[in-house]
Amino acid sequence: MKLSTTEEILQRREIRALLVVLFLRILYSAGMWLGTMTVGKSDWEKWITSILALIVLCSAGPFWLALRRRKGILIAGLVGLVLDLAVYGMLPIIWYNSVGGASVVPAYMVKHPNVMALGYMLLIFHSAAGRPLYPLLATIGVAAIQTGLLYFASLDPRTQFSSDFVAHMTAASISMEFWSANLFTFLAAGVSLSWIVRTGQGTLRNAVEKQMENDRLSRYFSPAVQEAILEQSADPFAQRGERKTVAVLFSDLRAFTSMSEKLEPEKAIAWLREYHQSMVEIIFRHGGTLDKFLGDGILAVFGAPTEGRDDAKRAYLAALEMQKSLVALNRKRQERGDPPFRQGIGLHFGPAIVGNIGVAERLEYTIIGDTVNVASRLQGMTKELGQDTLLSGDLVRELESGSVSLGLHTIRGREEPIEVFAPPKDA
Repeated sequence: MKLSTTEEILQRREIRALLVVLFLRILYSAGMWLGTMTVGKSDWEKWITSILALIVLCSAGPFWLALRRRKGILIAGLVGLVLDLAVYGMLPIIWYNSVGGASVVPAYMVKHPNVMALGYMLLIFHSAAGRPLYPLLATIGVAAIQTGLLYFASLDPRTQFSSDFVAHMTAASISMEFWSANLFTFLAAGVSLSWIVRTGQGTLRNAVEKQMENDRLSRYFSPAVQEAILEQSADPFAQRGERKTVAVLFSDLRAFTSMSEKLEPEKAIAWLREYHQSMVEIIFRHGGTLDKFLGDGILAVFGAPTEGRDDAKRAYLAALEMQKSLVALNRKRQERGDPPFRQGIGLHFGPAIVGNIGVAERLEYTIIGDTVNVASRLQGMTKELGQDTLLSGDLVRELESGSVSLGLHTIRGREEPIEVFAPPKDA
């Protein structure tokens, strides 16, 4: 099953944490074994410690392999937690026997300061995996071991129970109030860590989903335009349509439809992707917004959602660079034995309506109006006028550089002819 980006990140985090815990488990088990062999008072504790250390060591290989292959991660994590709890439960017994065993009041195990401290360490390490289940089970396991030690101590007639905190700290008696307070604090810490881990998961998911949303936007908008869109209201229908003065760029590959009919679908799509990738990068670099792909055509707008003083100039420079980029792309294509591309580009400057259109399930930030139609018609005229790029008079008047007039031409859908220009030959 393919994981989402969010789950992939969470899984990698869990694997890294469990590998760290694995290393610490081996290190601590080895230290426990060495300590027991050195100061252990009885053969049985040495045998039990050796067996436990051997189990930890033998399980390290399969555990590591499962994590590296990303199979059975939860099972590996839970098995590791059980082993950690087993080591944790053995330590008070080892310490008890190392100081005299049955000759010592078993309250020693209950009140040993390292018992609770190691419980907190175990809890923290398993919280790092990012799965709330681990710290929750660690809390339950440590609490159960603490309760078991208390029960074991209560069976010894030498154990006394007292409300005296001083006696609890310095004598053989156990203060149930003190013990209960310690256990309650630990339980509260464990539950809190589980909640923090769960909240952290949610925060991470939201952050990744937000980043994925940004990444999706970045496929259509330049960074500045993307930021403007993200600053809009969360309700897309709350954004009213706006009338803006924009520059529209319309490009189209000539004869690609007839060319694609002779190609395998995979090759036709691969060619288009290569072309679109090159052209869209240029549009974004000049601060344009990709409105949509129209088959092999591209509709881009400069000045929406954010208007600028040089929208026409940026659209014009983008068109010139797109034509130069196509020359470089055609060199690569010819080296591969592929036929060259030719594109026509139409540019117009004027008023248009921009905004979100569609329904809740499928929204599109787009531009509509006569300005779009004129740019499209100009692109369609490039072939008959023998030009790669055509500009409207309205756009040329916004430019500082000169252009070559091609005279008045009638545009379908308009009664009055418009003056059409081409970039200078040295542009």
